[in-house]
Amino acid sequence: MRDRLEAELSEHYAIERELGQGGMATVWLATDRRYDRRVAIKVLHEELAGAIGVDRFVREIRLTARLQHPSILPVLDSGVLPPTAGDPAVPWYAMAYVEGESLRARLARETQLPIDEAVRIAIEVAGALHAAHQQGIVHRDVKPENVLLADGRVYVVDFGIARALSSTGDERLTASGLAIGTPVYMSPEQGTAAPVDARSDQYSLAAMLYEMLVGEPPVTGPNTQAIVARRLAAPARPIRIVRPTVSEALESAVLRGLERVPADRFPDVAAFAAALRTPTFAMRTDAVARSHRSRTMLASAAVVAVALVAWATASHRFGPAARPGDPQIAALFRRGKRGYDSRTPAGAMEAVRSFNAAVALDSTYARGWVGLAKTYVRVVERQFSLPGIDADSALQLGQAAVDRALELDSTDAEAWVARAAVMRKVDPTDDGPSIRAARKAIALDSTDADARHYLALDLAESRSVEDGLDEWRRSVRQSPRYIQGLTFMVLAHTWRKQYDSAQVWADSAVAVDPSYLLIRNAAGYVAVERGDMARAIASFAAAGRLGTDVERVLAYAGRAYVEARSGDTLRARATQRLIDSLTASYPTTSLHLAVDVSKSYAALGDVDGALAWLGKYSVPRDLHFQLHLRCDPPLAVLARDPRYRAMLLPGTRVGAC
Repeated sequence: MRDRLEAELSEHYAIERELGQGGMATVWLATDRRYDRRVAIKVLHEELAGAIGVDRFVREIRLTARLQHPSILPVLDSGVLPPTAGDPAVPWYAMAYVEGESLRARLARETQLPIDEAVRIAIEVAGALHAAHQQGIVHRDVKPENVLLADGRVYVVDFGIARALSSTGDERLTASGLAIGTPVYMSPEQGTAAPVDARSDQYSLAAMLYEMLVGEPPVTGPNTQAIVARRLAAPARPIRIVRPTVSEALESAVLRGLERVPADRFPDVAAFAAALRTPTFAMRTDAVARSHRSRTMLASAAVVAVALVAWATASHRFGPAARPGDPQIAALFRRGKRGYDSRTPAGAMEAVRSFNAAVALDSTYARGWVGLAKTYVRVVERQFSLPGIDADSALQLGQAAVDRALELDSTDAEAWVARAAVMRKVDPTDDGPSIRAARKAIALDSTDADARHYLALDLAESRSVEDGLDEWRRSVRQSPRYIQGLTFMVLAHTWRKQYDSAQVWADSAVAVDPSYLLIRNAAGYVAVERGDMARAIASFAAAGRLGTDVERVLAYAGRAYVEARSGDTLRARATQRLIDSLTASYPTTSLHLAVDVSKSYAALGDVDGALAWLGKYSVPRDLHFQLHLRCDPPLAVLARDPRYRAMLLPGTRVGAC
């Protein structure tokens, strides 16, 4: 190759030496004789040149040569080395040569970069990418190898190569064995050969910043298939459990850039960069930083180890991680927790029995009282039946239990979470007390996923679903297997009519816990809106098998909705009659029963029937009921009816989500 370069380019360039080889090209150092400057000449590998086509590659290089930005190394010259005996023609291009190192070399030496420097590098890369995106050029291979650090500046290289590769229509070139892009930095859509746009580069940049902060990419694996599967299965691991000095706001911005659905990321890399510049990322003072550096390596390792264990075992919690000394009490608590998590009437009954038994053995066991409070709230909100306990009695018992828990320990975050849950039912028309309790819990423990969930619910009801989404995102980032948070990500995206995003989260939630009843119902409604009626029927059938009593009726309501949307009026009416017979003996109609059954009537065009079911709920000013009225897509068809509009709180409208 050196002989070919010298034979063709010697008039203008003095070839000095090979700088290195990458997956797509070999780089040579040369001197430009005309301007007495050093340049880097990149020669595309022969097999790639053959797969792409020389003419196509040259066209792409000419397009990218137009890019003008301080962080983009300009293309100075380009051409084609003509074929020789046994060797095909190969394209080349020359860039300015900078003395420095790649970000990959820097990471190999240091693993993690200082936070402020990592953010600075990401912002400068974002500026280069934004300039390219404005010209309609997507890089497609943003990675540390393509970022150069020199003289305090950051440069992005290799615009055009991946673009030329993708224009072949083959997202994986089997002849070369090279994929377009690098698997650990590829966006989910790029990894599955779906169409990509500028938001794909944003994902890759966020993955690179994640690695600069954490020391490894957000998703790794033994091969491309494993990486793609892991990326689609769960969100990226939170950053702060590994590096607590990273601010919550910085972590939130990076993880938003890593969202699996492009629509959930920032609108563009400029917005991503703006988020990285926010003052909330202010670094610790020098004194605090020096104090942290003075800690011993042993202490740092211990902190990280504890954080990793906490992340790996994070799940639905009721209280502090420490177990009580009495193994019998610990066993009762675990049994009660399993019952509560099942979200079934039988599970709630088991939870009440187990938590009551635990506090009977030790009346100062705060977590037992917290468990009781949460379970009684669930009994009320899901209209479960407990022998000898009606809804009012259950709520009073829940209030007494949370009061006892806070009396025992007012610094327990989970007791404040229970307070938030109870207050939502004490006065469902006022979110203020619940919001204050949830914020108190977060102040005591910012990693508490339950606290984030209740705050998210309150914000979605009193402000907007988007505000709630921010908190639900935080809950699942902090606890990636937090099934309630995953499920409400599905519901929130459904309320916002973002059905593709909802489907991604539904798949994740079902993968985490296929026996979680609420996700089966939520997934069913998503499937209907995406036109997959067979999948919807299967989801509601699974919910029916998992549920009993009123939960099974809710699954029937979902089935009736599918039948109505499919045009099967006879079956929908038959299912509605079944629901009527099953609920005839209910003393009251729960919020979700009223809402879900009304959906099938609305789908049949039976406005009177839909409004009659909505009218069965006795607290129309309930803020959660109002959230459903405003945001549930199946109910939007009722918006023109003045009786429906009269149900809405003054000043609100359907679709204001």
